[in-house]
Amino acid sequence: MLVSAVADAGLRRDVADGLRPRPEYLVLEADHGVELLDWSRLPGSSRGRSGWRSAVHVAAALRALDHHEVVFSDGEHVGIPLALAMRALGITTPHLVLGHHLTTRRKAPLIRNLAAHQGMTRILVHSSRQRELAHEELGIPAAKLDFVPYYADSEFWSPTGAAEEPLVVAAGREHRDYATLAKACADLQASVFVAAGSIHSPAANSADPVEWPANFDHGFADYRKLRDLYARASVVVVPLMETDFQAGVTTVLEAMAMGKAVVVTATKGQSGLVHDGLTGITVPPGDAAELRDAIKYLLDNPSERHRIGRSAREAVIDGYSVEAYAERLAGHLADLAEKKRVAA
Repeated sequence: MLVSAVADAGLRRDVADGLRPRPEYLVLEADHGVELLDWSRLPGSSRGRSGWRSAVHVAAALRALDHHEVVFSDGEHVGIPLALAMRALGITTPHLVLGHHLTTRRKAPLIRNLAAHQGMTRILVHSSRQRELAHEELGIPAAKLDFVPYYADSEFWSPTGAAEEPLVVAAGREHRDYATLAKACADLQASVFVAAGSIHSPAANSADPVEWPANFDHGFADYRKLRDLYARASVVVVPLMETDFQAGVTTVLEAMAMGKAVVVTATKGQSGLVHDGLTGITVPPGDAAELRDAIKYLLDNPSERHRIGRSAREAVIDGYSVEAYAERLAGHLADLAEKKRVAA
């Protein structure tokens, strides 16, 4: 598995010490025997994503393919160049790819015009809308596409027993609509903290207000600080700009796992995760009035937000845990390996 992160002794120690959640690749390694090709095994000291880093990663993977039944790319940034290289070199090793956002301006032409998907045996997506668009607009055969829901580590992200405060928390940066959140919450009798940095997509875009309201505070939060913020929050909000992929899924599932009532923008790419009125509340994109009403309703009705929070945590444990996610990924890897053995 090509892992776009550093899975070194330091990360493993942090996970063991409870300082950060378990990533799916460590569960795949420990429970399913998947070998990791992470950044700690590559030359150079850079630890951030870049075109150069992806090229080095792909080159390292190509050298290892002869010794493995299946190769697994953890995103298009390595999956697309690896697929093109495998096609050019005539390599037929089964190639599983996670497709987070296939329809961006940079990626779509590589798939549509260069047929990069021909070097991919199966593509897994986290959004049903991405699956539709990948087939209809990018020309990827439907048989190559499968939907796999995302995950949260429900042990790390779990209720702490902290007392709730009149606090609204929002987190993440990718396609966030903080301008609408500011309009919605400027006059609420509650504090708002926006953890606007993104551990997963630090360069992602968002819509920020021209001026933050007086009841807002914002800044970066590491995993433990974010968990503390969730624990103290009465409401967690994921305000999104309209988009065709599942932006915000990490924050939504983390907060749900914490047993929090979540208000999330119902974008085309976000459908299916939060069931309105049961595991959260959904609001239309860009509608500050609807967003304000949903937040105020939860702030004013603790029994209702606690009911929703309990249902949300149950939903994560039942279907969105890191163990369930790793099990699904391992199932695809095993299936491709078996098909290769039968065809040999």
